[in-house]
Amino acid sequence: MTNIIEGPAFRPEPLHVLIGQEDITIDSLDGAIGFIRSLRNDRLGRFAEMLLTQLESARIPQQKSDAWVAFATWTEACHLRNDAHHWSRAA
Repeated sequence: MTNIIEGPAFRPEPLHVLIGQEDITIDSLDGAIGFIRSLRNDRLGRFAEMLLTQLESARIPQQKSDAWVAFATWTEACHLRNDAHHWSRAA
């Protein structure tokens, strides 16, 4: 048996995604899960099954943080991000 020590609480920075003309703010893993589930019948949703599994199985803060980074990366790769400032923070 291992003791898992939880770190600080997970607090994601909200993301803005653009679907058609709709700007959607996603500020939690539950929101990200719901967003991906809403795309199940879409081509993008079919490519996100493994991501959905990662989001749904995240339990401890580090897993949640890793899942959020994966979701943010996926939204960027799919050109869904609509954050006005996210490029200004890029290295």
